[in-house]
Amino acid sequence: MKNKVLAILAASAAALGSAIFAAPAHAVEQNVDVNVTIQPTIYLRTFKTINLQISQGDLGAIDKDYDPSNTTDGSAILSRIAPANLARGTQTEVTKNVKELFAVWSNSGKAVTVTVKPVPNDTTTGGTVLTNPVATTRRVTLKTATATGGFNGTPDEELNPLVGGADLVFDVSRAVAGSYSGGQIKVEALATP
Repeated sequence: MKNKVLAILAASAAALGSAIFAAPAHAVEQNVDVNVTIQPTIYLRTFKTINLQISQGDLGAIDKDYDPSNTTDGSAILSRIAPANLARGTQTEVTKNVKELFAVWSNSGKAVTVTVKPVPNDTTTGGTVLTNPVATTRRVTLKTATATGGFNGTPDEELNPLVGGADLVFDVSRAVAGSYSGGQIKVEALATP
C-alpha cells in the first residue's frame, strides 16, 4: 500500500510539473523612453597669488630737483630741506592692472559673466586691508577690483575660454615703503540661467 501511494504521488507530481511548464506564458512588454540631462558646468582657472609693485612713479613722487639757488661757485651748500611729497608722493590712490587673471570654460553654450571684487576685511572702508608686519600702523587698502577684457561672453569647453584681467584700485594714503599682505579678491564666474 505504501508503495502504491508513493507511485500515485510521483505520477501526480510529474503531471503537475509538466502542466506548469506547458501552460502558455502571460507576459506584457512595453518600451520605456530614457532621457538624460547633463548639468551645465563651469570651470574657472586663476592664480593663487598676485604680487604687484607700486613704484615711485605710480605714487607721483619726485625723484630729482635743483637746489633753490640753482647755481654754485663751488662754495655753496645744498639745501637740506626735504622736498615735498618725497616719500609718499602726491597720489593717494593707485590703479594696477593684472593683464590676465582668469580663464573660464563651459559646456552650456550660454553667456558667462565674470566679476572680480575685494573680499572685505575692514568694516570702515568695505575694502580688503593689506598690512605691513614691521610698520603695523601702516596699511594699504584694496578699495575696488574690476574685471577687464573678456569678462562677458560665451566660452566653450575646449579651445575658446573666456579670458580677462582686472584693475585693482589701492588706497596708499597710509602706506610707507615695504611689503604689505593679507588682502584677497574674489573671482566669480556666473552663467546666464
